[in-house]
Amino acid sequence: MGKYDHITELSGAETYPSWRRAIMLVLASEGLWNHCSEGIDPNNYEEFASVMPSPVAPGAPTSTERTSILEWIKEDAQTKAIISQRLSPVIQNMLGEKVTARQQWQTLHKRFARLDITSQFELRDQLFSEKLKDTSDASRYLSVFENG
Repeated sequence: MGKYDHITELSGAETYPSWRRAIMLVLASEGLWNHCSEGIDPNNYEEFASVMPSPVAPGAPTSTERTSILEWIKEDAQTKAIISQRLSPVIQNMLGEKVTARQQWQTLHKRFARLDITSQFELRDQLFSEKLKDTSDASRYLSVFENG
């Protein structure tokens, strides 16, 4: 049994939300989420987006800069490996090998995160079918929509 077998395989828009949530948790636990994140607050270490370091003098990096660049490339490759673990073969073929993990994440998000009109109507029907009994029932009422 593989390390990521508990994660739903991404095979289309219907499995994207649960796949995304699980992969985000795995990446965060491995300290790699910032390779996919688009965070801009440098004080939020978990969300702050990681970008490949560039040398001060292009074409002549110092040994420290070279080490930093190679470490970033290694971490980005690890992030891409985790992302690709639970993708259907068709979806794996959609992702370019020469792009960063963030670019792969954005490609998957653009392709699968949208709600089509059918999903909107299903959500509307579910909303109207749920009844709020009283104020003590509010958490159950809201959890229906948070958990699907």
